[in-house]
Amino acid sequence: MASSSSSSNNGQRIVKSMQGISLIKLQGRTFRVATQSLDYNNRPVTKGTSSFETPLSSEINSDGEEKKVEGEGTLYTEEFVTIHHPVHPKFRSLLLGKGGSTLKRLRIETGVRIDVTKGKDYALIKGPQDKLDNAKEAIDRIIQHAYDKARATHFLSFPVTTAYTTRKLEEFYQSILSSTFKCDGIDPSILVLPANIHITLGIFKLLHQTEIERAVKFLKEECPKIINEVMANQDRALSVHLRNLALMQTKNPGQAHVLYIEPHEDNREDQPLNKLCHALIDKFVEAGLMVPEDRPFKTHVTLINTSHRSINPEDPESKKRRPFDTRPILKEYAHLDLGSAPIDKLHLMKMGRKGPGGTYISEGCISI
Repeated sequence: MASSSSSSNNGQRIVKSMQGISLIKLQGRTFRVATQSLDYNNRPVTKGTSSFETPLSSEINSDGEEKKVEGEGTLYTEEFVTIHHPVHPKFRSLLLGKGGSTLKRLRIETGVRIDVTKGKDYALIKGPQDKLDNAKEAIDRIIQHAYDKARATHFLSFPVTTAYTTRKLEEFYQSILSSTFKCDGIDPSILVLPANIHITLGIFKLLHQTEIERAVKFLKEECPKIINEVMANQDRALSVHLRNLALMQTKNPGQAHVLYIEPHEDNREDQPLNKLCHALIDKFVEAGLMVPEDRPFKTHVTLINTSHRSINPEDPESKKRRPFDTRPILKEYAHLDLGSAPIDKLHLMKMGRKGPGGTYISEGCISI
């Protein structure tokens, strides 16, 4: 019978060997393993991985009783660390992939164990410390790519609807939709309802109810502080004068997608509304709630938007965003005046116009 010997720094100790079977003590537990799977240092032979592993036959308990090892039957002797890495529940299926293919690929590429559980907002990662960072980065790349492709769910806005603006806007719409007014590409579905006109400050991707609640809490608790700070020296309420039509992001008025009316701060040299908008945007972005924009902020009130155009399910071509010709509109209504509107409410609105009569639904609101 072979004598006992000390193992390497991983805490193993050869207890005895007999008929090609060795007993290995590891982390307070004793296992039977094939002697031929051990190297000359009495360590399990490495087989194509960075961690030592060997097939297990059975475990010997404190009473000397033998118990077959369940599961994969592999003993990992390198020190493993287990962490919980955040994964948005919405992207869990993406991380799994079809038939678990993405998860399997990640395990192979990173050399660690990765598991995701239904209903959990994290992935369980288990492996050597030096491989955990690569695994986290690989998961984050997949999640970030999916987040970047996800559609916006909410927007922050100042409504600018009054009885007067509603009446004047309805008159304008009736005129450009009349049979005597020739404007290619115009139809009722791309006209913004008078009840929905607003100044948009920014958009959000709130993909879980907890994120919506966090944004509403920020709106109600932090935004009043921002408003009070910006408006501290203002002696009158905010308002805008809606006049003059303009095109958004195009140099070709015959192929336009968005037509808006400009909100002017008449007789306000310090432009308090513009300052307030920038202050609110900065704070929401800093809080990680609002999606940062890659272009300068511009106050505007959209009146016509081709992204709202109705789609005919039987006509695949109708899914393509079709422009409209603004030249007839600008020729006759370039200086459209919808009057003044107070800026007295700030809303976190849901995308989609699913409220009564095609209006937007507010998740939360504060007074200015």
